[in-house]
Amino acid sequence: MRRTLRSLPAALAAAILSSALAGGTLIGAFDVGPGGSPVPAGPWYNTAGNTWISKIWTPLVSLNEDASGLAPQLATDWSANDDFTEWTFNLRDGVTWHDGEPFTAGDVKFTWEWAYSPGTAAAPNIQPAALLGQAAYGEGTADEIVGITVVDELTVLFTTAEPAPRFPDTLVHAYILPAHALDVEAANMRTTNWWFTRGIGTGPFMNDEYVPDEFWALRANPDYWRGAPVLDRLINRYFADETSAILALEAGAIQFTYVSGDVAVGLGARADFDLFQGPSGVTNYLMFNFREPALQDVRVRQAFLHAIDRETIAEVVLNGTAEVVPCITPFAPFWPAEYDTYPYDPERARELLAEAGWDSSRKLEFEIVTYYDSQFHADAMAAMQQFLREVGINATFLLDGAGYNSYFYTGQNWDVSYRGLGVSMAAFPFRFYEEEGWPEVIGEERTLIGARVPELETLFAQARIESDPDVYRSLMQDVCAVQNEMALEGYLWTAVRFGVASSELEDFYWYPAPAGGPYEDHSERWSVGN
Repeated sequence: MRRTLRSLPAALAAAILSSALAGGTLIGAFDVGPGGSPVPAGPWYNTAGNTWISKIWTPLVSLNEDASGLAPQLATDWSANDDFTEWTFNLRDGVTWHDGEPFTAGDVKFTWEWAYSPGTAAAPNIQPAALLGQAAYGEGTADEIVGITVVDELTVLFTTAEPAPRFPDTLVHAYILPAHALDVEAANMRTTNWWFTRGIGTGPFMNDEYVPDEFWALRANPDYWRGAPVLDRLINRYFADETSAILALEAGAIQFTYVSGDVAVGLGARADFDLFQGPSGVTNYLMFNFREPALQDVRVRQAFLHAIDRETIAEVVLNGTAEVVPCITPFAPFWPAEYDTYPYDPERARELLAEAGWDSSRKLEFEIVTYYDSQFHADAMAAMQQFLREVGINATFLLDGAGYNSYFYTGQNWDVSYRGLGVSMAAFPFRFYEEEGWPEVIGEERTLIGARVPELETLFAQARIESDPDVYRSLMQDVCAVQNEMALEGYLWTAVRFGVASSELEDFYWYPAPAGGPYEDHSERWSVGN
């Protein structure tokens, strides 16, 4: 398949023509789909989009190729003391920043102290285990985070505030930043254009050109520690929605995009495309905001679950690519032996609503905000809306991909959210349910969901420090049981996700890791065939 410059934006066409022909240019829609970030952000304020971000910046460790474990990146190996309160990371020798300066342990310490500097709330997706002295440093009562020690140029010692047996798993989104070059205050991490213009990292590609809402172009890093990339340039095109990206793929204007299951079936059967797929590791659910009085009643929340025929949506609307889940974790080993399946039962839903004081004379109305823009999710939302209406819940789904992050994490201006949450087997998203888990939250109630759940807080405290895998799994099963019994959220399904690439690409790899990874994809090997 051949690209035609006529089908590209003028600035992008010029960028391609200016690139060297020897290595080739790969254009993808890397931020289309639920693992992407349609409004790009820096590496410490991204809720998704890691497939692209990791081309520029690198963490100490990432997910491996299928997100089943960890892969070494800027760290070559790591070890802990007996009680898992001290973690020593040996760093990779010979790594340089894009400007040629050497990467050292000092950059690691700088990164933490920059991201958690006084008055700064670190990004929603960045949640490493808390280090000794991190709180005092963030409050401005300490000059440094004493829990990070630079042992030598290539060794870092992390000391955690409590035992952290899965500490490395919490570092996959903690991209290391250049102490010598980052001249932006952390308080401005969300608004600065440094990331897109002057930003440097240690990844396989370097900043080249950024045109907001159109594309972000990178050029190869000739000094990348794994070897110079085969490609000369890598370009990320932005699209208003998945359909636009698919049309561009079929027209040859791009060579990769995420696609929904219904589209994957057709494109995957064509000889000019290669299909990539895998379990998302993400649970789609309705997040209830307990600041809305009606949602504080468990009967109302249970009515949501009985009202929606989740099995039919998963099998028919989502083409059999999804599995219904009982709680926030998508992994069956973390589910208890017994739980309430909340089967489709509209009559039971009506009974529950009536018991809660809602009947034909007093209707429930909710706005359900989402960032999902694909037809796949649009069909699911339309089905849910109809199911809810049939039992007396008037739900209006609002798509707000661009503005969602500006208010969702404050806990304000939304009743319910249809969203996805990536849940690692080793790094549970505790902060979604804990006080001060999100510094952005506004109001007296300091949890994102708008309520405290003491049973969960007790289990979280035990799970965080538990080193025995079997005991940890049992605790996670107990967490699932509490969430399920309380119908704390409207748990829906976890789905297989798909990507489609032009068959002219060679050694290209994509995996639907939660939030886009980062994961081991060896993009330095990618190339465009003749």
